[in-house]
Amino acid sequence: MKITETHAINNGWDEYCGKGSLTVTVEDDAGKKVSATICAGEPEDAVFFRDLDGAFSIADAVRLAYEAGKRGEEMTYVFVEECEGEDD
Repeated sequence: MKITETHAINNGWDEYCGKGSLTVTVEDDAGKKVSATICAGEPEDAVFFRDLDGAFSIADAVRLAYEAGKRGEEMTYVFVEECEGEDD
């Protein structure tokens, strides 16, 4: 089983500073994959059917990881940071 956590965040000094997304992807050894993504956008967009729709996949990702663990699959964790707007 492989769990990948990806942060795609703008760290610049503009109006988008600190905005971006966080994605957690769980993939078992058979290739079944579930992703949950939470995005930071405008406050009025932060609802479950828009920027927060990844919350609906959390239970499926946890279930996939749990079942893979019961089968004895080893876990690999990968952290990916995709930052934009950092000072040069």
